[in-house]
Amino acid sequence: MQPTELSALLEQLISTWENEVVEFKQADEDYKTDKIGEYFSALSNEANLRGWKVPG
Repeated sequence: MQPTELSALLEQLISTWENEVVEFKQADEDYKTDKIGEYFSALSNEANLRGWKVPG
């Protein structure tokens, strides 16, 4: 993916903030680090259902 394409994708993600593919988390003292795998799995599954592909 070219830098201009990455920039456009980032702008698109920022404009919608959180959705099925992008989720922001703040790690504080109550953050359950043992749940991080579940978060990644859920987001990955949703992205897959929507047909999103990871650049690379």
